[in-house]
Amino acid sequence: MAIITVSRQLGSLGTEIAQKAGEVLQYEFVDKEKIGKALAAYGFPEPELERFDEKKPPLWDSLQMQRRKFLHFLQAVIYDYARKGRVIVAGRGGQVLLRDIPGTLHVRIIAPFEVRVRRLLDQQGGDEKQAARILRRSDRDSAGFLRSFFEVDWEDAGLYDLVINTHKLSVDAAVQMILQALRSPQFEDSGARTEEKLLDVALAQKVEAALMDLLGIEIRHVNIQVEGGTVTLRGAVGSGKDREGCERAVAGLEGVKKVDNQLLVTEYYRFGG
Repeated sequence: MAIITVSRQLGSLGTEIAQKAGEVLQYEFVDKEKIGKALAAYGFPEPELERFDEKKPPLWDSLQMQRRKFLHFLQAVIYDYARKGRVIVAGRGGQVLLRDIPGTLHVRIIAPFEVRVRRLLDQQGGDEKQAARILRRSDRDSAGFLRSFFEVDWEDAGLYDLVINTHKLSVDAAVQMILQALRSPQFEDSGARTEEKLLDVALAQKVEAALMDLLGIEIRHVNIQVEGGTVTLRGAVGSGKDREGCERAVAGLEGVKKVDNQLLVTEYYRFGG
């Protein structure tokens, strides 16, 4: 169930390479459109998606609950796609979210700035200054997204197994490099164990998002553990009604086999900081 994540600079041919690799390998190409549809299916509003998706959020947004909810749903969507295997995930922090998942190849595709400017002009027209502004904004948003949501440097080579500079390489040549890397034993099918792990981590994100709707910021007092479809809730809530509500909300999620509700009712816990 090999998985590929592709991080790419605008104008690097990264999207074209990822799509072509998907065609050759017969892997599903998971891009912004597919992730957006999946997020909408979870009930995440499209205007909010446009506000957060691969953009550097404003400073004041860092404390917003909706931002946290977006991150939980985004992780759930990517984990759900990854557990199916034979997928190429373009952007959206895949290189971070799946970095500890066996059988995952992380690719970064780059090109010199002046080459990217020329390609953008060939594709979209306009003048050189405008193209340069578009590229700088795209780079700034992509880097800011990863720094803000995952606290990593977009350009950190340690996040990737393969970095491809397309200055002198064609799309086909870059695809062949990816295929060659994928033949390494480290990226062989990792089996049902990895699929089960991804199912659990995806479910954990859905549980947290569901409890955020119920508890709001007080979710910080709740610990969630998922193993084999069994969800264990530990921590404290402010009332018996909240405790029962948490259990009902979690039990209603697809994929939950059992809820082990160990939540304590602590009337004054909200004042504990």
